[in-house]
Amino acid sequence: MLNVPVLLLTSNVGSMFEEGHEMIEAWLASITSVVSKYKPKIVCIHCQEVGGKDFNVSHPLLESFVEKFLALKVLENFDRGRIHLDNDSDDISLFTALGTLYMFHNSLPTIHSWDFVDRAYSPVTDRQVFFQDFRESTCLLRIKYPKSYFPEERYSRKGYLHSRYLIGSKPIDLLNIHLFHDASNFTAKDSPEFYSEKRRNALKYVLNKLKTDYPDLHKNPMYMFGDFNFRLNTKDVIEYLCGGTTQSQTFTDSGDLKTIDFLRAMDRQTILKLEVKKFDYYDMGRFTMKAAKEFRKFDHEYHTFVGDLHELPVRFPPSYPYSEDLSCGNQFLGTRCPSWCDRIFASPAGMKAVKDSPVEPVYNSLSPDGCVGDHKPVFLVFTLRINEEEPQNGTSSSILDDLQNSFQQVHQNIDSAMSETSAMEN
Repeated sequence: MLNVPVLLLTSNVGSMFEEGHEMIEAWLASITSVVSKYKPKIVCIHCQEVGGKDFNVSHPLLESFVEKFLALKVLENFDRGRIHLDNDSDDISLFTALGTLYMFHNSLPTIHSWDFVDRAYSPVTDRQVFFQDFRESTCLLRIKYPKSYFPEERYSRKGYLHSRYLIGSKPIDLLNIHLFHDASNFTAKDSPEFYSEKRRNALKYVLNKLKTDYPDLHKNPMYMFGDFNFRLNTKDVIEYLCGGTTQSQTFTDSGDLKTIDFLRAMDRQTILKLEVKKFDYYDMGRFTMKAAKEFRKFDHEYHTFVGDLHELPVRFPPSYPYSEDLSCGNQFLGTRCPSWCDRIFASPAGMKAVKDSPVEPVYNSLSPDGCVGDHKPVFLVFTLRINEEEPQNGTSSSILDDLQNSFQQVHQNIDSAMSETSAMEN
């Protein structure tokens, strides 16, 4: 057996691109820090909102970002890699703004990636970047949720990417996922299920699609990490924080609710100011490390998926939303109720691999005191045990053949099902 240290990391980088070079440098420094500390041999980074809100404005930064990432000294011995940055912004029905950065150390055995078009494993022998030619990569599957799943039934940049790699003889599936956000604090307060139900339906769609399309997936480790946008139950949190207060409301000229001030009875001071995009509690520090566990009881959204998805205990502060001021990176922004949006989940086989790690796994957030955007990256480090048996000199071992045939059969089943559906429709 080989023991291979693995780093899985998810980071919503939207505000990083909007703020520009200085914050990109801070983000790269945080990556250097975690790689230097844990010395992984496999680095898998999932990014969401690549390019920021205005992709056309931030587009020139992408090439510089990739160059700087690949030039990091801590990655100099990672001779193989696959980087995908979805810049297909002209097609809203496909565009996800997701990015995957996978790097493999030169000490590792042969690495293979699954080709979703040729339906075969192919060796990963170098570093490749798919940016301008994103659609040309066939070792990554891009899926958008059906339009009806979106909160307003119109496309936004939400979807997921699916990759499968063979590390020696160990297949690993990696999914980069981005679910829907809470657009209005008022809606989240009055109807907390509105957004959470949309997220739940989208995640069920992903899991059901995986079970249907890839029935062999349960046999091997699968890791789903990204910005799930899981929020605390806003209604319950407000009742918890503001019990015994009175409310003062202000309205716009058109009669729409503008602000709710929750006033303390003893002195009529505002302890929480709520607007569509403001959640300004007078003591936001209450959500940081020491008291973070106080609010874990309001983190309900994951519970629906217990059994399908597993997570190590969360012992870090909420990952969102933080100040985008480089001098205030440990302060919450006051736009949304702080929540654990950024998560790393594993299938049952994936969690078994984590718990079988001969080195204690670490599940934490990155850069607690620094500013790397409004989301703190969240990472998982563990040691993966793999068999040394692997394809040699480009020839296929029996294990590779068996795995390849298994995945090909899955695709044949998908084709058959699609053909039957088409025939019924005709």
